[in-house]
Amino acid sequence: MDEDNIKQIIENDPFLKYVGIKILEIGEGRCKLSMGFRHEVTRSGGIMNGGAISTLADAAGGCAVVTVNGGKNQVTVELDVSFMRPIKTGPVIAEARVTKTGRSMSFADIDVYDGKGVKCATVKGIWYFVDF
Repeated sequence: MDEDNIKQIIENDPFLKYVGIKILEIGEGRCKLSMGFRHEVTRSGGIMNGGAISTLADAAGGCAVVTVNGGKNQVTVELDVSFMRPIKTGPVIAEARVTKTGRSMSFADIDVYDGKGVKCATVKGIWYFVDF
């Protein structure tokens, strides 16, 4: 699947549009996305909510997977998020790279950075290809 088709899928996804996820880069087995740091994605203490961080990482991983699976739709099987430090500035960036792909599943690693470029979370994910 070419980059333009992948961009169209990501940019037209209702949920990703709702949370404000933007595409920065797409390549074979990799994807870089951003999310603005705004009040709606924070929790008490003025830091980014872990669910918002996980959402961005999941989207980046899924985007990277679609570049290597022939454009098949997929669902997240597992997302293992390790939060290393709080995110207080944006835009928040997630960089994903596929580490292994097979007939029905792909694996990816994702790093999440705050607005200062500091790594704040590492994520490992598994995506299963579906036909719907």
